[in-house]
Amino acid sequence: MWHRFKNLVISLKTYNALSPDLKVRRQVNQTLRQRPALSCDQWFESFYQPQGVLYSVASFAYKRLPNYSGLEFGRVLPTDRLNEDLHWTQVCWFDWELSLYDDFWQTFGVDISGCLDEFNLETVKDLLLFLNQCSVQD
Repeated sequence: MWHRFKNLVISLKTYNALSPDLKVRRQVNQTLRQRPALSCDQWFESFYQPQGVLYSVASFAYKRLPNYSGLEFGRVLPTDRLNEDLHWTQVCWFDWELSLYDDFWQTFGVDISGCLDEFNLETVKDLLLFLNQCSVQD
């Protein structure tokens, strides 16, 4: 009986460590709510079309990144720093990269597994430019 209880406690601690910090997520979303909410088309046209990012990549990011982070991406700016401003590693599930790899593969047919670690992705713009570069590889 004691062993089962101990396993339950350890499981709960592990789950908590691997889960997003919902308090931080709420704080980031509260800060983002001070900005206008852009539609996917507006977000693309305002920020990423001028950068040469494909609409399919911007749309992918706009729709999928909230699944990993819980953040309202219509309010996110390209200059937002992933960790300093959006607290990315705190608001995302621990395995968000694996989900991104799978989703990117399913959408674009390109395997980006392991590639994120090779790039210095500081801002949302850096992440979008990286995804765009990967999507157009032969």
